[in-house]
Amino acid sequence: MAPTNKSSGLLSADAVLHSGVTSILAGVQIITNGSADATLVITDDSAGTSGDKLFKAVVTGENDSATFTLPDGGVRADNGLSCDVTGTGANYIVWFR
Repeated sequence: MAPTNKSSGLLSADAVLHSGVTSILAGVQIITNGSADATLVITDDSAGTSGDKLFKAVVTGENDSATFTLPDGGVRADNGLSCDVTGTGANYIVWFR
């Protein structure tokens, strides 16, 4: 049976999604408020303060949203998954295992 991804649910603030053991970043959806740009950075980090950048994307406000599926089964994180979101009214969902 293939591994099942977990969802962060809809988030609008910085968050530590996973800490400790290895996790796999599988996909991301970034949602704007329709006018302001939204930026999401995900790092390999369990404290939300540092770590290698695993993912970064900017979605322009008028595009409303963008979904990213990471190739080859995802990106490995050894220390955790921390998210930093910026942009007025920005929301996001992260899928990981």
